[in-house]
Amino acid sequence: MDPLSVTSSVLAVATAALQSAKALHDLVHGLVDAPRSVSQSRSLLSQTQTTLGALTRTLESNSAAGVVDSVLQDIGLSKALESTNSLCQEFTTAITRLTSHSTDSRFSTRDRFVVQFNESKINGLNKDLADCQRTITLVLSSITLIVSSHTSENVDQLRTQFDTQELALADLGAQLRTREAESQSDDHGSTTAEEDSSAQLAANLQKVCRRTQAATRAQRTVQKFGTMLTDNHSIAMQGIVGVAQPGVDQSFGNMTTTMSSRAFQGQMDSSSFGKLFSK
Repeated sequence: MDPLSVTSSVLAVATAALQSAKALHDLVHGLVDAPRSVSQSRSLLSQTQTTLGALTRTLESNSAAGVVDSVLQDIGLSKALESTNSLCQEFTTAITRLTSHSTDSRFSTRDRFVVQFNESKINGLNKDLADCQRTITLVLSSITLIVSSHTSENVDQLRTQFDTQELALADLGAQLRTREAESQSDDHGSTTAEEDSSAQLAANLQKVCRRTQAATRAQRTVQKFGTMLTDNHSIAMQGIVGVAQPGVDQSFGNMTTTMSSRAFQGQMDSSSFGKLFSK
């Protein structure tokens, strides 16, 4: 698929998921004195809206950036976004049905009993949506980090940020594996349709995490420099001096040195640097 169509496609799915999350949030927020299983969804839905909103803005502002196109192709983020959209729509249908006798000023006693009877389903939807939200949040963090790494020259800071991001993705992957295992078994050795769906969702989100982790690792550190000109006995450098930094992807523009000037691009140990620029 053309990279630009990948970005446009992901943005379209993200926008649809954001609209579904907002509609569900507005529905839940309008329920006064709702049971805890319903009211607890408000915070999660606010976080989901925030994450999806930030993602759409990031994709829109970097739609022409080749690095974002490449990352989106590698990650397969649409799966998580489609799941989020479906969950919000399913959640909206369930809440609408379970609270049909309530108004914006009073929660029906009858509906309260119905909601309590269906509490396990609501809690399951909350857990599934939370898994999607956390996955999309970390994918967004990786995209933002990878984009910023192409303009930052602080190698040590970037390495720390990439290490932290990879650990966070690995930790979420482990949590999702636990969620999948829990959904696949119960005391009777059988599962419900909802549990099967949750297990499949956890498996799909694990795949997104693994792909995001691989894409993050592949882009660990990037330095990009423009053209460098030196003259009149001047000195200049672009790159890294000191201990060799493995895994650094460097790109440079043209370098021109004239009139006994000195310059270098790349990586150089301290001793060689001293010899090159000593008087």
